[in-house]
Amino acid sequence: MTSPAPLILYLSVPFCPKPCAYCTRRTLDAGGSQLRYAYADALQRELEASAPDFQDAPVEAVWVGGGIAAHMFDDALGALLKRLPRLMPVAPDAEITITAHPGMVSVETLNACRRGGVSRLNLDFATANPAEYRRLGRFLDPSALDVTMTVLGSSALSLGFDLVVGIEGQTGESLRRSIDHVLKRGARHLSLFPLERGDRRDGDSDAARAAWLEMRAELLGFATALLTARGFTQYAPHRFAVAGEASRYLALEHAGANVLGLGLGARTRLDGVCSVNTDDLGRYLAHTDDPSTYIARVEAC
Repeated sequence: MTSPAPLILYLSVPFCPKPCAYCTRRTLDAGGSQLRYAYADALQRELEASAPDFQDAPVEAVWVGGGIAAHMFDDALGALLKRLPRLMPVAPDAEITITAHPGMVSVETLNACRRGGVSRLNLDFATANPAEYRRLGRFLDPSALDVTMTVLGSSALSLGFDLVVGIEGQTGESLRRSIDHVLKRGARHLSLFPLERGDRRDGDSDAARAAWLEMRAELLGFATALLTARGFTQYAPHRFAVAGEASRYLALEHAGANVLGLGLGARTRLDGVCSVNTDDLGRYLAHTDDPSTYIARVEAC
């Protein structure tokens, strides 16, 4: 008898206090707690409606992201994750990751992680260079990471960090400082995000864009060599981890595993067919009251 294919679960929590200038994701203003809790309730109802179709698929990993999941509604998120194994066949050793912004991890966040069985915290750090941080339009200073590390204390959570490569003015030396900065703070996993920009920024010539692309490629090569020298292995494009710390979710996603995406704008991939949920909040919230309404569109994988 063939074992059912593993399933990975993506829960979209798209709230963010201030979207960064380079971000292309659909995010929601995190200001109103009423909206956040209405969204959490809608997400749970979508999960409850979807779960019966996946009772034979073991959930090997869960990723909660799309914005700054941690600290947006800690108690509701913890309750949702705690309920998850009663709705779907979650593997006993399933990896559960939530995303966070440095400086926005509280004691309540840690309590939610414990309640929900969270094993990994992925910090959207970007860079340790304040000038580069400002160019990205980030809303906190890199020093906010020190506050997060104080809150984490001796937490058993495995720590991953996201770093941006290709920022205007970024050099190999500044990128090295960013990498060393997070390694000293316990990074066991690193994702490098090559900065994207349109085909033509204002005033860009073909030569200027080509030079920028070359600079970005050189920085990615430099970072890859540096991380390899620091004992990290690249297990997927731009994903690096020390032994035993590769993200199961990201590895399975890269290998083509089935993905069930729930929440605003979430993407699903099942047996080679891909679909994406609506990014219209009103339509999404209405759907959870009437699950027979189709809110996803099929698109190319």
